[in-house]
Amino acid sequence: MSYGLRKYRTSQANTASREDLLILLYEGAIRFLERSIKEMEAKRLSEHKMYLRRGLAIVAELQSTLDFEKGGDLSMKLFDLYGFMLERLTQANMKQDMDQIRIVIKNLETLLEGWRDAVRQVKETAGLHTTAPTTPPPPGRRLAGGAY
Repeated sequence: MSYGLRKYRTSQANTASREDLLILLYEGAIRFLERSIKEMEAKRLSEHKMYLRRGLAIVAELQSTLDFEKGGDLSMKLFDLYGFMLERLTQANMKQDMDQIRIVIKNLETLLEGWRDAVRQVKETAGLHTTAPTTPPPPGRRLAGGAY
């Protein structure tokens, strides 16, 4: 990775909202795990293990930062799912089984898609609230949709 791209990504991570940072973590884990498979296929074992460890570290971080008070049942389900992923990645490391990594990538991609949709909906909702009129329209005037 070039110096400029590395600086850009560092800056992006340092200025990202919590929601955007979550998405960046998912994207990073997927990228590292995909790279791990490529390195294994190219018979570069040390690089494979390095990228596998990086992906594993991100999943472990996602699991360790869950907020069970705010997240409730969803946090518990995510905790179990991240635990499943960590077990798959550990098995992949011990048995050099790339299918285990592919299973984790599929799960991460599904979660990433869901989080992207959730973040987009939250941002759209926030945008709607900021563009709504703060004062009622003059008497006798209707807003679009028949609202007063």
